[in-house]
Amino acid sequence: MFLQENNLFLLLTLATAFTFVWLLLIRDRMRIPWLAALGLSLLHVAVGLLCVKVFAFLEGADSGARSLFGAVFFMPMAYALGAKLSGRKAADVFDIFAVCMIFTLFCARISCLITGCCQGRMIPGLEPHRWPTREAELIFYVVFLAAVIPRVWKGKSNGQVYPLYMMIYGLTRFLLEFFRDNGTRQVFHLAHLWALLSFILGFVIVSEIKRHHGFPHARKREMR
Repeated sequence: MFLQENNLFLLLTLATAFTFVWLLLIRDRMRIPWLAALGLSLLHVAVGLLCVKVFAFLEGADSGARSLFGAVFFMPMAYALGAKLSGRKAADVFDIFAVCMIFTLFCARISCLITGCCQGRMIPGLEPHRWPTREAELIFYVVFLAAVIPRVWKGKSNGQVYPLYMMIYGLTRFLLEFFRDNGTRQVFHLAHLWALLSFILGFVIVSEIKRHHGFPHARKREMR
């Protein structure tokens, strides 16, 4: 079937199109011409794909495997480098491209539905029905994007989108991993560690951002 055999290419094309449209819509804030937006869209998806493949390789998986945690942990390095090279505010780069990355991961999880991978464990007493772990993760992406896109659009996110995503996604994945079929009977496995690390990093960074932004206000109150 064409869709099943080419689903990843089609979904990554959709992710590229979304990224391109999003960058065009917000181009005045980022000062990006349309041709550069197209190039960045292609580069963003390509780097993201490389990240998930490299991370899966480091986990010891086979050459065709992908781990979404690769994007979670590696893409910030690409954003930090991009912000430095372009002279743009890092908070804006992270917030704007976080939206693109999350949508791309949404597409990647849809690919899991189509190919039948990353499924949940059998529900005891309701075999062959499985826990809807992939569906739950897709719902998380939709709800999170719906919540943060308006704030990014209005410039009110203050660089918190990516670490907030890491924190909430880490907690969500940590819980979902208990219901996910990882091919073994182990209750805890490697993904739990990555999810916990994601939560901790996100929590620490969000706390630092809030402390940094809150300090000037506290100082003003002390001077009155």
